[in-house]
Amino acid sequence: MKVLWTDGEIYTMHAENEKIEAVLVEDGKIIQTGSKESLFPLANKVNSLNGATMYPGFVDSHIHLVMHGEKLAYLDLSNFTSINEIVKEVTQRVSQNEWYVAEGWNDNRLIEGRPINCSDLDHIKETPIVLKRVCRHVLVANTKALELAGITKDTANPTGGIIGKDSDGNLNGLFFDEAQQLITSKIPPKTTEYLVDVIKNSVSDLQAKGLTGVHTEEMAYYGPYTVPLQAYREAIDKNFRVHLLRHHDAFEKMQGEVPTGFIEFGAMKIFVDGSLGGHTALLSEDYSDEPGNRGVAVHDPNKLEQLVQLARKYNEAIAVHVIGDMATEIIVGLIEKFPAPEGKKDRLIHVNVLRKDLVERMIKLPLVLDLQPIFVPSDFPWVIDRLGNNRLKWAYAWKSLIDRGFECSGGSDSPIEVADPLLGMDAAVNNSYLPEQSLSAYEAISLFTTGSAKAIGKENERGKILPGYDADFTIVNMELNNSTFLKAEVLETIVAGNTVYENNIVREK
Repeated sequence: MKVLWTDGEIYTMHAENEKIEAVLVEDGKIIQTGSKESLFPLANKVNSLNGATMYPGFVDSHIHLVMHGEKLAYLDLSNFTSINEIVKEVTQRVSQNEWYVAEGWNDNRLIEGRPINCSDLDHIKETPIVLKRVCRHVLVANTKALELAGITKDTANPTGGIIGKDSDGNLNGLFFDEAQQLITSKIPPKTTEYLVDVIKNSVSDLQAKGLTGVHTEEMAYYGPYTVPLQAYREAIDKNFRVHLLRHHDAFEKMQGEVPTGFIEFGAMKIFVDGSLGGHTALLSEDYSDEPGNRGVAVHDPNKLEQLVQLARKYNEAIAVHVIGDMATEIIVGLIEKFPAPEGKKDRLIHVNVLRKDLVERMIKLPLVLDLQPIFVPSDFPWVIDRLGNNRLKWAYAWKSLIDRGFECSGGSDSPIEVADPLLGMDAAVNNSYLPEQSLSAYEAISLFTTGSAKAIGKENERGKILPGYDADFTIVNMELNNSTFLKAEVLETIVAGNTVYENNIVREK
């Protein structure tokens, strides 16, 4: 059946302000675009936009889909402003002897001005407690959890991680980066059935936010990769596009897995450093508010080089978490030494802190920069204390990077931030902390459309409303610009020509 969409503003995203009157869809693909008059006779059905605005389907290029779904069910600690409030709420929710997990605490928001520690939680003696920091690079565990994990003050720091201690050398319950696995590995594993439900709930929420797909990575966090992968195969129908990055621990094992039209396999995911909030992002100079600390390297240099070589062995790109400038410097050196396979591009995720000399090296490489605009309102103003004013010129430098010609995609990093592309776009264009880095509305929308397509080499089939492209659309109730991103509401989300979400409440107003 040939379906015509018309009677509204249809932005192709092929060029700034380029609009068409109508788009004709058949079997999940756009077959023609043009005037309503010319395409109307070809249609078997006409869907009127009734004055609404259509864009290519929004895609979040960096999210943790399962974790986003879990956050919908977990206690969200991100809005709490005191440790006492958090402890009181957690105390009311725990079940004796069952592990209790919540996430989102942010010491930059807490009136106590410090992280939670195990002594805050140790009145809960029979239940192991794990509370993950908002960045997910730090967690706090109570003494019961430490006992079950066999952690003592004599336990050595693992490679790429730190076990927190107080000034007297006693455990404080904090675990940084790779050290978190000492605790999380003891939490009973999730079943496929559990993950199926979580994925379905997550997808429903994301569709309601106008997302037609995501790039995600969780193949090493729920037991063998076969467990989450089977859950994805059961949960994802033809209603959402999932591009799975493959964690370096699962990458080689996943060779030979067959993708579908809606579940794809992508680059090897590697972590080089941690987070600025946790003081574990790897910097070339000391943290301004913590002299003597330059962050944490997740892997030693030999291991990191071996991982890059492994990806190249299978003719694959890498997708690398790099927040600090030293982390970026390390991986850029390895990409220069072991170039990306011809026709593919490596992805640098976050790139929050850079330097001019690094940018000059990066521009010579086939890279896509995976940006999270929503980090700016979340990280400022406290990040100024972490970095100092001298490093801000190339920190969160989205506009400078785009102006230099870098291909950039846009994501949320949910559950760390809110998985709402309209909020991300607004953060990109209305940057009150770094106004010189504000993007145009077209650039912001491009991050979540054409940019996300470029990040996975799909720029000739997704991200635009053109003949031959996938019929993935996001329909909103008004044209998107600098003043409307926060006012606009998603009316309909279409994947492969089929409506997967419809906002009848707004439409009936």
